[in-house]
Amino acid sequence: MLGRTRARLLAELDSPASTTELAVRTGLSAPNVSHHLGALHDAGLLGRHRTGRTVLYARTEAADLLLRP
Repeated sequence: MLGRTRARLLAELDSPASTTELAVRTGLSAPNVSHHLGALHDAGLLGRHRTGRTVLYARTEAADLLLRP
């Protein structure tokens, strides 16, 4: 089961974003966002890549399927 916070983060990731960007957009703390992103990544719902010093997260195809109406 996917909780509200994790579902919200997945919905916010319609384009790749960093932990800091997601924290600002959602009003959650950066450590809280980081915790949830780690769990979503471990579940195979997010991919991540580094751009310089910034790690960007993006939904996987599995996450896109979960978000479909």
